[in-house]
Amino acid sequence: MFSQFFIDRPRFAVVISVALAIAGIISAFSLPIKQYPDITPPQIRVSATYPGADAKTLANTVAAPLEDEINGVDDMIYMSSTSSNSGSYSLTVTFKTGADTDMALVRVQNRVQQATPKLPSEVTERGITTSASFSNMLGMVILTSPRGTRDELFLNDYALNNVSNTLKRIPGMGSVQVYGAKYSIRVWLDPDRLASLGLSTTDVASAIASQNRQASIGSIGSSPGNEASPLIYTLTAEGRLSAPEEFERIIVRTSNQGGLVLLKDVARIELGAESYAMHAGLNGNNSTAIALSQAPDANALDVMGEVKRVMAELEKNFPEDVAYTLPYDTTSYVWATIIEILETLLLTFFLVVLVCYLFLQDWRVTLVPVAAIPVSLAATFSVLAALNYSINILTLFALVLVIGTVVDDAIVVVERVLFIMERDKVGPREATGRAMRDVAGPMLATTLIFLAIFLPVAFMGGITGEIYRQFAVTISISVCFSALVAFTLSPAMCAHMLSKDIKMKTRGPLAWFNRGVSAATNAYVKGAMWIARRTAVTLGLLVVIVAGCWGILKTIPTSMLPDEDQGFLLVSVQLPEGATQGRYNEVKRKLIPQLNALSGMEHVMNIDGMSMMGGGGENVGSIILALKDWSQRKGQEESLDSILGKVRAIAATMPEAQINVYAPPAIMGLGNSNGLEMQLQSTLENDPEKLAEALGGILRQIAQAPEFLFGFSSFTADTPHLRLNIDRRKAEMLGVPLSRIFSTLQTYFGTAYVGDINIGTQVNKVILQSDWAYRDTIEAVNRAHINNISGSPVPAPSLLTLERILAPRAVNRYNLYPSAGINIAMAPGYSTGQGIEAIGRLAQTLPPGYTYAWSGMTYQEQAAGGQVLFILCIALVFGYLFLVAQYESWIMPMGIILSLPVALLGALLGVLIMQISVSIYTQLGILLLIGLAAKNAILIIEFAVEQHDVNGRSILEAAAEAGTERFRSVMMTAITCVCGVLPMLFATGAGAGSRLHVGTTMFFGMSMATAFGIFLIPGLYVFLQSWRERIKAALRRSFAEKKEPEPEETA
Repeated sequence: MFSQFFIDRPRFAVVISVALAIAGIISAFSLPIKQYPDITPPQIRVSATYPGADAKTLANTVAAPLEDEINGVDDMIYMSSTSSNSGSYSLTVTFKTGADTDMALVRVQNRVQQATPKLPSEVTERGITTSASFSNMLGMVILTSPRGTRDELFLNDYALNNVSNTLKRIPGMGSVQVYGAKYSIRVWLDPDRLASLGLSTTDVASAIASQNRQASIGSIGSSPGNEASPLIYTLTAEGRLSAPEEFERIIVRTSNQGGLVLLKDVARIELGAESYAMHAGLNGNNSTAIALSQAPDANALDVMGEVKRVMAELEKNFPEDVAYTLPYDTTSYVWATIIEILETLLLTFFLVVLVCYLFLQDWRVTLVPVAAIPVSLAATFSVLAALNYSINILTLFALVLVIGTVVDDAIVVVERVLFIMERDKVGPREATGRAMRDVAGPMLATTLIFLAIFLPVAFMGGITGEIYRQFAVTISISVCFSALVAFTLSPAMCAHMLSKDIKMKTRGPLAWFNRGVSAATNAYVKGAMWIARRTAVTLGLLVVIVAGCWGILKTIPTSMLPDEDQGFLLVSVQLPEGATQGRYNEVKRKLIPQLNALSGMEHVMNIDGMSMMGGGGENVGSIILALKDWSQRKGQEESLDSILGKVRAIAATMPEAQINVYAPPAIMGLGNSNGLEMQLQSTLENDPEKLAEALGGILRQIAQAPEFLFGFSSFTADTPHLRLNIDRRKAEMLGVPLSRIFSTLQTYFGTAYVGDINIGTQVNKVILQSDWAYRDTIEAVNRAHINNISGSPVPAPSLLTLERILAPRAVNRYNLYPSAGINIAMAPGYSTGQGIEAIGRLAQTLPPGYTYAWSGMTYQEQAAGGQVLFILCIALVFGYLFLVAQYESWIMPMGIILSLPVALLGALLGVLIMQISVSIYTQLGILLLIGLAAKNAILIIEFAVEQHDVNGRSILEAAAEAGTERFRSVMMTAITCVCGVLPMLFATGAGAGSRLHVGTTMFFGMSMATAFGIFLIPGLYVFLQSWRERIKAALRRSFAEKKEPEPEETA
């Protein structure tokens, strides 16, 4: 016997366990720490610019040809793009989880190259950028001027020039984005002065380009030539200009009489910003925001730790009155969650030890199962390191839950040893040998069924597959090591640490406990035998339990992941279309002080000109609300839900803007919010007005549906526009080329990039635009002049007329179709699964040619839909097959499998009682629950089989004996598990949602299996064994009749 070797050589068993523990501890310190494993899908972003183009033109000339080529690239799951009126185009291609990011980037780049010949030359000249998109937001660094002596532009430029470049070099850093513009030479043109002098914008641009250029002139004395030349002189001259004063002296035109027109005569030149569209602030004060994202496969905690170190070094050389703060740090949630789980781990450990002592009532006996915990858990880390796993929420959850499991085998061993010592009056060494012969089979069976349940699940694909894999592999490894300990260290400790004088307490509270256990044992055997003698009752109870499980599963809410308090909220602010930045600032000045005054609020960060829900413009903005640390927020008033409600109440008092508040998604990088992300698509036509009409209809239905709080979309087709109706015939007659009309108007009312300068170590742009007085009203267009080919100015009204129209600010496309993104917030008490079903009903009223699709977290949830039953079936099938191989019987394992619905019913009832949804964490708990409930059934049925087949007892006697002898060990292992997960029911702080979902499933499921399920197990054994014997007897009679010789015929 394998265990006898270690009974005879206890030091060998101790050495193995110590070596495993040391190896695991060393490995644990080398494992990276993350919130989740790398489960976010890789994304590739394609960006382009078409100066002067409106959203519709950009969508037709850039988006359509690019997306036609990129569509269908290997491993792509969906793509979405935005074409805006600013002339910027952005496409995000999302790939399957697990796809190689570098290969995805190469594939998209190849498709972009194929589409390049189809694009306008203005786009290709400025370049098309293809890069990996880093959606895992790490945090945000804010630069401020405490005394207000540094303006926003200085902070922006300093961040771009001195801070962001250093942060980009940090290992594991993905992208560093500064929400602000760097310095630029702004040339503010005077159109009236240009027209009076007969100059055009092209003349100004040509003059700047020719007189602001860096040239390589050459050298004197360099080879080949006279080798006797003693020196080489490099020729230099002032080429590229660097200051506004130097630009003022640029000569735009000369005359034969020696007259000069300088740039300062037709324009105002200043050192300004490259763009004025985006601004940032902290607690209402102007600042510069630097957003940080981590690269794929990077360790977030290591990257953010290096950010803090680098910023501390940079701070030493900051200019006077420049400071930084780190108000938004997603790793603080990771740390807080991991610390909470570790605290739960320690509390669970002490509860398990307490339960073990309560049942075993001797410190030496208690030490046997307790020793299995550190050895099994520590050894698990060594295998995780070999598999390149990380310490994350999933692996830590697995370790918390498995604490009550890894002691089970050791409990079975020590409890059986004590029983044999008392029954047979033998010493611990002899009792240990007999005990291991009795329990080796059941322990091996329970380990195999755990592996049968978890290992097949580990091969599932997608995000859910990766989550299951991390959990399942950790559980499987821990259970294998616990089995190894139970076959090696536990028998060695039992044989050499226990003594004959170990008795159950006969006085005091422990004696009362023992009498209670004895009474419970007798009551259990009577109840179980009453059920076992009545087959109809056994089968009736089983039918009721299965029906209850099915009924609850059909109605229970589902979700991908539970909502979590991650320590911050997102606010989207949108004013009516066409609203100016000044109107937006008025709303901001009213809103931010009220948000700052809320209890539990730490920082309020605003980014103007950009919406995190999609889109940009002067009428939109985003606000990030950083809450105080979880330990500082006490009471319901400062909970996330309470603060969320207060912010929504403040938003409701500001009708001049649409203000929506969201909690972040459970997994950063999967969408923008924790609700539903829907894409309304037009599949037959490209009409923004009809799309807006369909959008309004579905939004009204969403607002009326009880499942939803509200729906929000940044898409609109009513942004004020001025259409220029150009009389092309007249333009040709007056000698004004169409291209000149466009370029002149673009320079006046947009921007024209005409060169570069060097400021410090940066390359900055030179930008032309008409001064504010010449573009402040609609009449400014009529005052403009366009030079014809002979240089004479032609008034704009001679060439064009103006027409007020409404058109989209941005055109969105999803999988090639025009689309409108919708973010939907769920109403309290409703899950995202119920929301998906509700949208399916509402979408039936969409007009013909319109459909919808999911994106972000909702896409992943929809893709994983229906996996609960699939996972349960996989687990049950493989568990059954392993048991068939173990028992060499097709019928007996059915008793174990049929007892499991009791635990499942308990878990589902717990979900209803706690008013939560069936999330991935709930499913993980159900998987582990199946294994634990099967272990109870195995312990009883295995012993009953032995009593009946080996000792010759009747079926009922064998069932009764098994219930009597195994009740204590079953109760001990079950209560250990229940107490181990009990702290999760009262979880608070970071990561409380996930702990509650797992704890609810395990606590209620195991309680149900222990309190009621074990009564059903003997009855199932009696029923199946009786039928098994009847079938065998019938088969024997049938074969016997066939073998009887036929009588000989008489003559």
